[in-house]
Amino acid sequence: MKKMFKIFISLGLLLILTSCQGFIDYAEEIRPVYYAPALTAEEANFVEMLPPLIDAGIAVTNSSPLNTETGTRKGSGVIFKQVENGLSNTYYALTTQWVVENALTVKVYLGNETVDATVLNPKLEYDANEDIAVIRFTSNNNYGVVQLKPIEEDRLLNSLTIFSIATPISNAYFNFVTNPATIMGVYDTRIVHGTNLNPGTLGSPLYLYDTGEIIGINVKYSHTAGGRPEVLINEAIHINQVIELIEGYL
Repeated sequence: MKKMFKIFISLGLLLILTSCQGFIDYAEEIRPVYYAPALTAEEANFVEMLPPLIDAGIAVTNSSPLNTETGTRKGSGVIFKQVENGLSNTYYALTTQWVVENALTVKVYLGNETVDATVLNPKLEYDANEDIAVIRFTSNNNYGVVQLKPIEEDRLLNSLTIFSIATPISNAYFNFVTNPATIMGVYDTRIVHGTNLNPGTLGSPLYLYDTGEIIGINVKYSHTAGGRPEVLINEAIHINQVIELIEGYL
């Protein structure tokens, strides 16, 4: 009797397993197949030019007394000059005066190391169109360098697509690429655009999506009283103004 019972149990289990396998096979047959679309030529070019631009990005931390309180300001920046000194390299980078306010030295995070940097043009007061700071630091490692080239006056930037590379909030998000967006207008020394800036991204470079040219340094992002972006209307200082300023600082 026990032997017959075991046989029935075995047959039942076999039937269940066979049914389950049949159901799995059927599910696989009707399961939709998804294919990721291939990159367009434009997207492929964009991805290819990103690594050296990302490698030139930095995060900046300023722990000096700010006004009457002691706090920490965080920002971003970009390396624009390298000078070889034997086994080490001296780097010059751009950020904003707001990031380095009231500081003679700041900390620079480079992904694999944190170094001290000297602020070359500390200012107690400055005009909105002078919100550019140059910092200098030394490292034994090699990092990317972005070339600063002026833009011809008759070249139209309106409606071109841009993006930034910055470190929002904390170094855990080091050198994130922002979403491509549109230039809304160029007003004297200011470029108004709509990429997603937020705390920590001030001082970051603004690039053209098609060519990777640096066209400005981000100095302002829109936000509500609560600190959350209301509308993506941000401002960068035009690269021609940046170049004019740093020629005096160096």
